[in-house]
Amino acid sequence: MERVGLVLSGLRPRNVAFFGVDLTGVELRATDLDWRFGDGQPVDGTAQDLLLAVCGRRLPAGRLTGAAADRFVG
Repeated sequence: MERVGLVLSGLRPRNVAFFGVDLTGVELRATDLDWRFGDGQPVDGTAQDLLLAVCGRRLPAGRLTGAAADRFVG
């Protein structure tokens, strides 16, 4: 968990752009760490699942919740 938190805390818009993920209008919020990223509709999930989403991985339904969670389900 500590390592995932370190990676998430170092994220900047330029880093996220490298993975080609569009986070426009989305606020990612970790449920197991004190971490948020972005501004907009909330997407909640574990830090690990949010990191996978930021890196362009599609997640199974139910792993993320919130108004924009469907954008990251595959």
